[in-house]
Amino acid sequence: MVAFRDCLEVCGLVDLGFVGVPFTYDNKRAAANNVRVRLDRAVATNMWRNLFAFSLVSHIPSPCSDHIMLLLKASADPGPMGAKPRQYELFWETDGTLPEVIKEAWEAVGGVRNLAQLRDALSKTMISLGNWGRKFGNVTRELAKSRTQLEELMHMNADQTDIRGVTNKLNELLYQEEMM
Repeated sequence: MVAFRDCLEVCGLVDLGFVGVPFTYDNKRAAANNVRVRLDRAVATNMWRNLFAFSLVSHIPSPCSDHIMLLLKASADPGPMGAKPRQYELFWETDGTLPEVIKEAWEAVGGVRNLAQLRDALSKTMISLGNWGRKFGNVTRELAKSRTQLEELMHMNADQTDIRGVTNKLNELLYQEEMM
């Protein structure tokens, strides 16, 4: 371990810190047999840290692994805080009413004779699709809630049965997200 620390120092690498659970490994055993430690880290040089001053490392609990995922969001500036752009979701195609919704939305726009009208027509169609797509719920929001719940249970050293229940729900939501 001393040699590893020396290597980091020689290379000018520093730990980027993190947000989330304070460990990156959990052997998922009960009571006294449970081991939780921070094994995995994100490191960078001070030059990199100056370039990406608004970067953030998050520890994200995983239902599928004994290691916590590290998510590095590298950012040079905080960026504008605007609305999320609308996008077509592939999993909408599992619903048989989608073609009719698209047809109705497109017909409501009227004729398109130039690129500006095409842009407006596509935007209005996406708004219609977004409103229609709300019936599927927000998988991303549910995923975030489940991850937070799993993180809280891990912080509290909760019973493995409770953790397993949240893990099963998280796996189901991850499958839905994959379809998205």
